[in-house]
Amino acid sequence: MSRCDEIVDELYGLTPDVFVKRRNEIAKEVKADGETSLAKDISKLRRPTQAAWAINQWVRANPDDCDQVTALAADLSAAQRRSAADTMRELSRRRQELINSSADGVAGTASSLGVQLSDSAVREVATTLRAAIADAEILADLRHGRLVTSAEYSGFGPAGVFVVPDPPAESKRKGGHSHDAEPENVDTGSADETEGSDEDAEVRRGLEARIARAEDDEQSARKSLGDASSAVDEASSEVDELVAEARDLRVQLSRVEDSLRFARQRLSTAEEGRSEAKVALRDAVAEANKLRAALADL
Repeated sequence: MSRCDEIVDELYGLTPDVFVKRRNEIAKEVKADGETSLAKDISKLRRPTQAAWAINQWVRANPDDCDQVTALAADLSAAQRRSAADTMRELSRRRQELINSSADGVAGTASSLGVQLSDSAVREVATTLRAAIADAEILADLRHGRLVTSAEYSGFGPAGVFVVPDPPAESKRKGGHSHDAEPENVDTGSADETEGSDEDAEVRRGLEARIARAEDDEQSARKSLGDASSAVDEASSEVDELVAEARDLRVQLSRVEDSLRFARQRLSTAEEGRSEAKVALRDAVAEANKLRAALADL
């Protein structure tokens, strides 16, 4: 494992409240070692949200459970490509059960680490698990335990994959009648089947076009959401850094104010001493002048 991977694993194993401070410390250490490029990369790492952190810890602690999510995602993708409607229904039921049990597992892992997830964080966990099952990129981030924020997916499954609908019931009935027709009606039955096939093809084309448009809209919305989430995370990290900096400055200010107070006390004491010295000097000068005058009279 490279030094970068070790650092990333360490950081994303920390709770979000100490992430920024530790990240900045490591970046300074790496920069001091002369690895400027690596230090810049580390400084760009974003603090995970509570839900993302909890999932990361669950993945690390329960790799077998994570493998179940991966396996179900592969089964769903294969069933979609085969247009296996019955299998899809069964897998969809299993998906919900797995998401529920995994979300409970994530909350349990967080609790064992001393963090109680809020209801909204648990919902984000479930949403992210659902997104990971549907999207290979999100699943890859989840498997590495390096999620930064929660994810959301509301499309039709992996890009370019969709279920072709079964032919309408009316078309099936027409096809069935053609098998029972008299020989002289064979041509008519064939025409009916051809018409039904054309209608099915048109329905498929229409659905595929609508799916394509919906997926384009979805990808655009996901990009906008990702950009907005990145902006929120970056702003949050900046706020954390400024809060930490302000805290350090307040400590420094307190020390400076104490030093200033002591210095003023010393100044006041010194000024009093100077005033006394001036009086003593004036008295000494007067006494010297008096003695000089007496000497002159002699």
